[in-house]
Formats: sequence, C-alpha cells, structure tokens
Amino acid sequence: MKENKDKTVNRVFFTKDYSKFKPTRGNRPIDRAHVDRIKKAIARDDLKLPIYVTKGMEIREGHHTFDARKELDLGIFYIIIESEDALDMAIFNAGRKNWSMFHYLNFFCMRNKQDYQIVKSKMNEYGMPVAETLCLLAGNATGSSTLTEAFKRGDFKIPEGGIAKFDRLASEMQYVNDVYNSGGKIKRALIRAMAITQKHPNYSFDRMKVALKSKGSKLLSATSREDYIEQFETMLNGGLSRKSKNRIRLVEFFKNREFEEEEEAA
Repeated sequence: MKENKDKTVNRVFFTKDYSKFKPTRGNRPIDRAHVDRIKKAIARDDLKLPIYVTKGMEIREGHHTFDARKELDLGIFYIIIESEDALDMAIFNAGRKNWSMFHYLNFFCMRNKQDYQIVKSKMNEYGMPVAETLCLLAGNATGSSTLTEAFKRGDFKIPEGGIAKFDRLASEMQYVNDVYNSGGKIKRALIRAMAITQKHPNYSFDRMKVALKSKGSKLLSATSREDYIEQFETMLNGGLSRKSKNRIRLVEFFKNREFEEEEEAA
C-alpha cells in the first residue's frame, strides 16, 4: 500500500465532559426531530462525526450532533477551528438546507446587524415573508442568488432610500390587499406581482386605486403571481382601446423580463 504523505491539518479530539461546550448565541432553535434522526443513525452505524468548535469551546457546527450524542451518553468528537468569529457559523451552513432564510435573519439580528434588524422589523410591520421583504428593501422585483448569498454571509445592506421606498410599496400592497382580502395577511403572490407591476414605466398607484373601485373583485380568482399580473393588466386598461398609448402591457413586460432593465437603469 502506498504511504499517505498528506499533511495533517485538523486534529480530532474526544471527550465525555459535555460541560466543556457552549452553544453559539443566535443559533437556530434545536429541532427535536432532527436530533432523533441523528440518534437513530448513530445507533445503526456510529461514524463518529466530529463537531466544530472555537478555542473557547463554542459550537460553530454540530449543535444537533452534540445533543444526540449527549442524550445517548456517548463521547463528543470535535475539531477546534482557528476563528473565534461567530459569523463563521452562518458560513458553515450557507450551502445547506437545514438553515432557512429566517434562521439567518435571526442569527444576524442577534449579532446586532442593523440592516437585518430592519428587515425583521419591516417583516413584522407588514406581515411579509423574509425573501419578499429582502427583495423590496434591496429595490428588486425578484430575488437573485447574489442577493441571497450576500444575505447568508451577513453582507446585506439596504441601499440609500431603500426604507422609504419599501414603506411606500408595502403600504400600496396593503391597500390593494385590503380592498379584496378584507384586511387579511398579504399573499406572497400579490407581493411578487405588485413588485413587478410597479416597475412598469406607465404604472401609477393612483391609476390602480381607480381601477380597484370598480374591478377589485377580479383579484379574488388570482392565486399565483402570473394570475395577479394578468388581472392587473385587465383592470388598469379598462375602457382603453387596444391601440391606446396609455395601455399598460404588464403580461408582456413580465414575460420579457423588462422589469430587470428598469432595475439596471435605476
């Protein structure tokens, strides 16, 4: 057998002293079902997978594994990482499904990142999901991998004027929602459709309000972003001929992704 001459980088330590370890502040809540799954996996075949900790013994990766092994009265295998930065835990989980956008939001709020605290505040104020709140504060109509990854790294920044613009758009969405949804929670599909609609150069909210007075019931049948955009086009163009220069061709605007050109121009 050929001798392995690879360099040893991280040593794996072992202990049964559970009191040595500390959870990272702001970590997502422990999922009991996930802990139980790990316990069953260990019972079938204990791969002795290590957790990752700082020199101060704060767990950066492996909170669920730690709980599972502790409950089974098994020792903890662990690797000490060089960094003491708690933000590294978010980086550990950036490519994994077990951390949702809400988990990242809470994590960075706990670390006093002001832009993230504003995202959470606006979410609660208007009853919006994380992704939609993030997009609107960034001035975008739709999400992007670039925006999402920056958010997960803790690098999200609200552009100048972003909060005022968000409040205006969110208030308009709330107004439309209240007309046909009797003050219920703003639907995700409506948020996404209006985020695109307001990018159209011929759109105005005053025009939308007039259309809602006589045609707001049309929105009752909408269930998707595409449905809302089609109904908005019908409502906003009510009474106009097909050749009118004042017509707003929202469906074409959406399908051709012209709203992205508006964002780049801005």
